[in-house]
Amino acid sequence: MMRVALIHQPYRPETAESAGQTGAWLDSRGIGQALLSAFELERHDPSRFDLALSFGGDGTTLRTARWAIRAGVAIVPVGMGTLSFLAELAPTELADGLSPYLAGDFWRDERAMLRVELGDEVKPAVLDGESASGPAPRPPSPLLALNDVVVARGAALRAVSIDLAVHEHYVTRFTADGLVVATATGSTAYALAAGGPVMAPDLRTIAIVPIAGHLSALESLILPESAQIRLTVARSQP
Repeated sequence: MMRVALIHQPYRPETAESAGQTGAWLDSRGIGQALLSAFELERHDPSRFDLALSFGGDGTTLRTARWAIRAGVAIVPVGMGTLSFLAELAPTELADGLSPYLAGDFWRDERAMLRVELGDEVKPAVLDGESASGPAPRPPSPLLALNDVVVARGAALRAVSIDLAVHEHYVTRFTADGLVVATATGSTAYALAAGGPVMAPDLRTIAIVPIAGHLSALESLILPESAQIRLTVARSQP
């Protein structure tokens, strides 16, 4: 029997309501389903599911992507956020729009992701733009990212110097408020706001974009997805 994960944003009750209504609709058609919080996905095995619906904004979709990729589960984002740039369906389209997915009549839009390993000295911040009180818990390594990874200056009111190496060969030093490493999917997010280029979402490329760069030889850099990138903070920051 087909099983569908219904993933909602726990701080937005309307997403749980819409996911619950979709679950009842699936039950009436003999399709297995489970309602999951986007903040508790690590408690669940993605291989138990054939399809995942994310109810919320792009942050919920990004969390779902990191979880679902472990088992190659297809994601259908249901746009209920402020922007929902990655949304595939609106809540009002679910009744008719879900049928092709449940019948297997769809094509996969496969996107590149970043695989990130953190050094022991790294102080992690927050994921997906969420606020945090106190020190952030250290995420598991390696970390997967659909949009981007950001190295930032933290609370310090000064620029940070970041050395870039590709395949262990030194390339340049960026002095900036931070550095965005973005996939083609993420090129229209923070990287674009920082002045980076827009890349077609099916490109297998990586953009490296400084945030408010100062006297840098490069405004941005485009690399192939095979590039092994090492970022080292050259000036210690609190």
